[in-house]
Amino acid sequence: MDKIKEAADIIVNINKYRDNLIKDYELIRLVCSYFDKIKDEKISEHDKKFLIYISNIIGIPHFYDLLEKFNQNTEIETFDLNTLSAIIYESTLKLDTNNKLHKYQKKILNLFSRNKLNRYFLSASTSFGKTHIVFEIIRKMEYNNAVLIFPTIALLSENLERLTSTESYRFFVENYDIHTLSEVRELGDKNLFIYTPERFLSFVEKRMNGVEFDFIFIDEIYKIDNEYIVDEEVRENERDVAYRLAVFESLTPQVDVLLTGPYINFFKPEDPGYNPSFDRFLSEYSIQLIDYNNYEIVNKFFTDVKGRREYTVDNELVLKYTNKKKDQRLIETIKSIIEIDQNSIVYCFSIASVESYARKLISSNILSNHDSSEYADFLEHIANNFNENWIVVKALKHGIGIHHGLVPKYLQKEIISLFNKKLLRVLISTTTITEGVNTSAKNLIVLHNKKGNKDLKKFDAKNIAGRAGRFLFHYSGRVIVLQNNFMKVIESEGEGIKHKNFDINSPKDEIDLFITKDEFLKTEDRERKQEIETLQREKNIPDFIFSSYKVISRSQKIALYDRIENLTIKELRFIQNLIRQINYKMDIDYDGFQTILNIIEPFVLNQKTKFLIEYKGENEEYSTLTHLVHYYLTEGFLGSIRFKLSQNKSVDKAISETSEFVYNILKYQVVKYLGVFNIMYKLSLSKKSNQLFEDIAGLDKLLTKLEYNALTEYGRIASDFGVPSSIVNYYESTDNQEFIKSQFDNYEKIIFEKVEQIINREQND
Repeated sequence: MDKIKEAADIIVNINKYRDNLIKDYELIRLVCSYFDKIKDEKISEHDKKFLIYISNIIGIPHFYDLLEKFNQNTEIETFDLNTLSAIIYESTLKLDTNNKLHKYQKKILNLFSRNKLNRYFLSASTSFGKTHIVFEIIRKMEYNNAVLIFPTIALLSENLERLTSTESYRFFVENYDIHTLSEVRELGDKNLFIYTPERFLSFVEKRMNGVEFDFIFIDEIYKIDNEYIVDEEVRENERDVAYRLAVFESLTPQVDVLLTGPYINFFKPEDPGYNPSFDRFLSEYSIQLIDYNNYEIVNKFFTDVKGRREYTVDNELVLKYTNKKKDQRLIETIKSIIEIDQNSIVYCFSIASVESYARKLISSNILSNHDSSEYADFLEHIANNFNENWIVVKALKHGIGIHHGLVPKYLQKEIISLFNKKLLRVLISTTTITEGVNTSAKNLIVLHNKKGNKDLKKFDAKNIAGRAGRFLFHYSGRVIVLQNNFMKVIESEGEGIKHKNFDINSPKDEIDLFITKDEFLKTEDRERKQEIETLQREKNIPDFIFSSYKVISRSQKIALYDRIENLTIKELRFIQNLIRQINYKMDIDYDGFQTILNIIEPFVLNQKTKFLIEYKGENEEYSTLTHLVHYYLTEGFLGSIRFKLSQNKSVDKAISETSEFVYNILKYQVVKYLGVFNIMYKLSLSKKSNQLFEDIAGLDKLLTKLEYNALTEYGRIASDFGVPSSIVNYYESTDNQEFIKSQFDNYEKIIFEKVEQIINREQND
């Protein structure tokens, strides 16, 4: 590196920036590149002064701090005026001795002030540090009741752990009661709610009238638009409804709001294909748009590998290929990255492709000498509790992590942790890696330009590419595209985000009719809405019923109510036997559960759930779903796997089918439909018996168990945190805790200690 020439180029560009010839985000990229080049050079006192000066010119002093991670001494012995000025400026970005923002984060923080309505929508790069700003806003504004809404339980768990285990977030533990369950035992003077959209809606149903929110943060706001949803899972196509409902319920008149998302495209009225619906949404709720999409705090460098034999990525990495086949090129790429002592994320379009490429990497033997001793306890735990022949176990032994929607959540969490500690060399993932998961890989290898059988959008591709490099770990990330059209997607025209509740031409589901203004409803939509409201009055069904399980339409609820009103004496007896069985020993009565499945089956829209109800095997008496729920309740996740193995399924198939059933069907679809049956059943009986609704015995205990895998408050907190089932069982037990604890393996003991810190804090509160 010619340090004099490179420094001169930076000075020239700083002057261009001051003369408004280049944008600030362009200067950030240039300065970031300069740091990336000089990080391995011998740095003189003069270099240090120049580096601290330019890092503060762009407002990111963290660039200078990061040099220490590359074994550079950053202490400055003598000061000149420029150095002193830079240090003074840096002090304005410090929030305390251990915490500082970059310039653009600070700008957002400064937008929030008391005695005015603060509402913003921030779209920014994945390296921007969006979530970090949220906690600083809460700290600055001293909100009494703040809500953070994340898309997944995994992110809920990650942020709960961050708050309870990181010193810089101690403020929140000391000043706020932190809630993750929709059933809140007792509110404190200051409350911080961390929810998914579904859990937020559940909380609203139960407690909204008693709580005034001061601040709402909603992450991944693009999920209001079904076309923007990243995950390839079919079930995710329903998430847009929950997101729109959560946004609708949260935007009360006086609440401050921050909505965020990565790389959302915005268009002007004069642009081709412009859809004004999202702009209308922002205007309706007085939300100001903040566009920081171009501010890549970590540079991204793309290498599009096609047919050539050699590619010089940078001065550190050269890729040489001896074979034109894609799987062989993947092996050679990873081998080259391992040789420079770095790890890699590999993006695949599907769960099957993730596991297939894991097998190919294992067979290649490039990681045959991998040392897995540092996580031997974790390996032993998985082998004993799942199966030693599971592909996830085999991959981990070779330093390969597998990350997709059918790997149990607590295992996903541990795999990410091992990868970030560089104990794993490769992480192979679907789009689950874009769900806010924090990884620290410099290298991203892209194998496909699809998500499932859908083509990636530009938004998807940029979000995936954003996983290369991480702020405060790297100056740049490498995106290596292996023989696919990913770069065409990156370079394509993006599509704007839409909000169907502000677009008269957008087809409306029935649920949307009740959260859409009449001006954005067609005549037939308004007529349909009026018919449903009339039917509701005729049936004398109170509004609170329709506020529960909002993702089920009103007409479906009314039709289900009519069916329940006409239950036979035999059906009623079966259902009452089921409720007694649930409350007695948390298991189902087959006849009672089958009766309910027969009642709800016509209303079930999800095809996989419908199949499990309809398919009854050879005896044609009980649904497959009835058997699966019984095994899950009596023997847990592992019992469900054993049930699958008894049907001659392979180990990988048994575990993946169980995961799909538990996470995608049982905890979401089954809970939703059983929940609606429950409220309609209790309403019907309360009217007939002249009892209070809340005094009618129903399926409530079963619903809690299925949703949280726990009945007690601490058991549910542990489940949210993401732990082995044995630890949940410990908190669920009333008289056998010491024995359960004595059976913990070494991995479970470590996780238990972490959970105990959270539980003890709850008890002390």
